[in-house]
Order: sequence, then structure tokens, then C-alpha cells
Amino acid sequence: MKKIILVLVILAIIVGLGITEQVCVSKTFDNALNQSKKITQAIEAEDYVSAAELTQEMSDWWSKKRDVLEFVCPNNDIKVVMVAIGDLKGALDAEMWEDSLQKAVLLTYTIENSKNLLTFKWKNVL
Repeated sequence: MKKIILVLVILAIIVGLGITEQVCVSKTFDNALNQSKKITQAIEAEDYVSAAELTQEMSDWWSKKRDVLEFVCPNNDIKVVMVAIGDLKGALDAEMWEDSLQKAVLLTYTIENSKNLLTFKWKNVL
């Protein structure tokens, strides 16, 4: 009986950690997606100073979140987002406005794709 209880406790801990990880990953990518959309809107409005500030804020924020995400997710999916942020930041710093819009849209799609790959989906299990 004690072994069954121990197994159930361990199972509950594993399931709890898995759910917590999925919630954390989902919230992080949702936040990143919102930030990316704000940057895209600023670029479309030709407010490049604001877009550059938002991109720098997102870069700093992602750098902090990246440490946690790399612990629970495949590193390549996390690095791709950081590379996309860096590309966008470079385009804005170089005042390549047309390229910056393209890179902002690419950043949004990269975040959406990474979220879909890293969060639990029944279609991925079946």
C-alpha cells in the first residue's frame, strides 16, 4: 500500500510540474507575441523611435526569460526568437525601415511557430 501511495505522489508531482511548465511557456510566448505585435504596429505607424525602444525592451526581457525557457525547452527554438529580435533591432538601428517591417512580421510568425511547437497539443500526441 505504501508503494502505491508513493507512486501516486510521484505521479502527481510529475503531472503538476508538466502543467506548470506548459502554463509558463504559454504565458511567456503570449507576452512575447503581444510585444511583437506592438512593435509591428509602431513600425506601420512610422514611429521608429518607439519601435526601437520596444524592441530593446523586448530583447532585454527575452534575455531574462531565455534562461528559464532553455532549461525546459529545446534550445534551438528559443535561440531562433532571439536571432529574430536581433535582426529586427539591427534593421531599426541601421534605419532600414522597409526591412524592419518585414523583420517585425517575421518575428511575430517565429514566436507563433515556436509556441505551437513547444506547447502541448493533442494533435502532436495522436
